[in-house]
Amino acid sequence: MTSWLNYERDAGVAPRKAAAVILFEQTTSSVLLVQRNTSLAFMGGHHAFPGGGISHADTGRCVRAVDDGELARAVTAAVRELFEETGVLLATGAEVTEQQQAAWRAELLQQPEVFEVRLDEAGLHIPGDRFVPVSRWVTPTFAPKRFDTQYFLYRSETLQPASPIGDDGEITDTTWLNVCEALDLRAKDSIQLSTPVAFVLRRLAMLPLHEALERLQHTPGFSELIFEYIEPEHGIHIVPLVSKTLPPANHTNCVLVGETELAIIDPGIDDTVAWKRFERHLDEILEMAGGDLYAILLTHDHFDHSAAAHRLGRRYNVPVYAHASCREKDISLVHDACIELAGTPPWRIRCIHTPGHHPGHFTFYEKTTDTLMCGDLIANPGTVVIDPECGGDMNAYMRSLERIATLTPRMTIPAHGAPLMGHAGPAHIQHTIAHRRMRAARIRTALEQGARTFESLLEIAYDDTPRSMYPWARRQLQAHLNAMNIAVS
Repeated sequence: MTSWLNYERDAGVAPRKAAAVILFEQTTSSVLLVQRNTSLAFMGGHHAFPGGGISHADTGRCVRAVDDGELARAVTAAVRELFEETGVLLATGAEVTEQQQAAWRAELLQQPEVFEVRLDEAGLHIPGDRFVPVSRWVTPTFAPKRFDTQYFLYRSETLQPASPIGDDGEITDTTWLNVCEALDLRAKDSIQLSTPVAFVLRRLAMLPLHEALERLQHTPGFSELIFEYIEPEHGIHIVPLVSKTLPPANHTNCVLVGETELAIIDPGIDDTVAWKRFERHLDEILEMAGGDLYAILLTHDHFDHSAAAHRLGRRYNVPVYAHASCREKDISLVHDACIELAGTPPWRIRCIHTPGHHPGHFTFYEKTTDTLMCGDLIANPGTVVIDPECGGDMNAYMRSLERIATLTPRMTIPAHGAPLMGHAGPAHIQHTIAHRRMRAARIRTALEQGARTFESLLEIAYDDTPRSMYPWARRQLQAHLNAMNIAVS
């Protein structure tokens, strides 16, 4: 079953094959990172491992001790990109002057296909057995640009000098950082790291190298040990879990928040096999964070948000927090309560009562990372069902949307669908308000035009809705009529 994330699948833009080098100096536990130009549309400003797309000209013929042709091509691309971006040349067999290397590097910017030609001419080869394939990552399907990247770990004997070529290219800085230092800088919001880079650094920081190399093989989408997930900010970990929710959604976003103390929001998983896998996933995340589960928070107690709440609570001996009206709770939440988690600085989750979809619905706003976790206040894409038979109240829902619309979070996470970054979150909330007002206006217009039955109102006001969605459109229509205090047969 697919979700909005789907590392492995071919939905969205087709991923381009790519390769990257984790250049690791073990004595100081340091890695070489490059900073991408802030003007780039894709991962602008991020610190990353050197790498890039595999070219048709990367034949792999200069690689020794690698029998797999495709792997040799990937190694070649990784070495070429590392050389272009940092000036570090991982090839042996002959001496090459600094002047020659500088000339090659400038040439490669315009003609990447000459890389293996220059290696052949100089009598150089790439020692393929020193490149350990460790991780494979595919960019999530919602991204506008996607790569299927093979990461290689190369143990460097020294902190090799590195520098970008020019000041306005794709790479604007290169730096060797201790793996713990890099993670600390991310935690302080001093550098940006993608999910794959944070994944690698955390395992190198927490584990002996031989164990880290084994764990790095288990990446989302390519391992039964962990789920597909993203960590778009330090301490914000989003896992779309298969759940018994309403179409078009088929997953509910479970969010982990925090550092040494973590809160888990909306664990809606209910399948026994998937539960065991999620248990392993959660244990791994807690181990890599060096922390413990502190609390379980529910936006509301619909089954697709709360199915695993008490099971998790018993296993980790932590309480379930939810509104007083929710069955699945140990501690009742009240509006504007603040749950604090240990960290530097501490994590503070503000609990905002946002009824409408459910009388006890809460939205959670984490102040340290400026992250808004909306639950079923919004969906991306689509709209949330306001069902009067399940406590839905359209007037209360609109007031809740308007309350949340005053916030300007850096990241907005709906219960269903991809997170929204920056201004996209508040804009989506405003769009949802406008959509509900539009629907109410269409219902009023249909009434003014003489529609007097429920079915005739449905046909006119929801004529842009697929017939397959009419069971839910009926509930929405009733919610709007209740809000207008209008009764029809």
